[in-house]
Amino acid sequence: MTKKEAYEILGLPPGAGIEETKRKYRQLITQAHPDSQAFSKENPGHSAQEINTAYAILKKRNARPEPVAAKSQKRVPWNAPVNECAYMEREILHYAQDCDGKILGSFSIARGKYLWITEEDFPLFLLSIYKCGKQLLDEADDQLPVKKPSEIRQRFQAELTYLLAQQFIDATALLGELVKETSSDKEGNPIYFISATLELSNRTQPLSAGETLSPSRLQSHKLYLKNQFGQQLGYLSFPDDRLYYIIVPLLEQRKVQVRIQAAGIRKGKSENLHLWLKLLPAPTAMPENLNLQIQQLLELFSASNSDSPQASHGQSKSSAPPER
Repeated sequence: MTKKEAYEILGLPPGAGIEETKRKYRQLITQAHPDSQAFSKENPGHSAQEINTAYAILKKRNARPEPVAAKSQKRVPWNAPVNECAYMEREILHYAQDCDGKILGSFSIARGKYLWITEEDFPLFLLSIYKCGKQLLDEADDQLPVKKPSEIRQRFQAELTYLLAQQFIDATALLGELVKETSSDKEGNPIYFISATLELSNRTQPLSAGETLSPSRLQSHKLYLKNQFGQQLGYLSFPDDRLYYIIVPLLEQRKVQVRIQAAGIRKGKSENLHLWLKLLPAPTAMPENLNLQIQQLLELFSASNSDSPQASHGQSKSSAPPER
């Protein structure tokens, strides 16, 4: 979409100011969104996706002019790589706002096997994955004589969300985008520094700054840590939720080595940590067995009312990766 087309869609004169653009966008998106009371009263003449795309173009005031040749190029629904081997398609969701900027909800602007990119709001990405898991469980439930209790569904829903999210996250590539690379080893493998936290599982004395911690075990997609005396302390966590879906899968797939030190700062039931993570040479393709794990999980859901979802794919007793 060119800038000229964007102005036409929003009904604005070329060169309109950012505040005028915002007001017009909020007016039109409210009319275009099905959940809005204005939807049935007045049709803006364009879809919500077109209105959002036009607004995204015009609010980037410092963007370079679009080449004339771009007019003839085929427009794609969402500009992100795809994983053709993913178990199913997912929605790309976008927030809808009213005239005052209040979020009304979310709606789909595209559908496909698109990988997550940082331009996509991460909570909306997780919502799209949750909806995929819900759809799969609903389909399985429909084939059963008696629907599963909600607590059973919740456990399987959480596990499905984790597995499906892995299919749409290129952890190796995103690590370099979200985390600062501090150095590399003599073979050129990058080393990243990450601020993390230790979620304490029991009362312990505060850790000393620089105290080294070691991986103990990987269980239920959590890396548990111990001190130099072998005392179990708790599990690794991250202030940035996105890193959980990036770093933990890398640990489970043994694609990284770690070194962990205490920062010497305790906040409530958590300790601040310094984490150094080194990527190891490995294929960049998605794990081949994710589709199998998802299918086994759905079969277990249909066959049992009590088994833990983690037991279906062997993740619960994974060993921790070696330290760097």
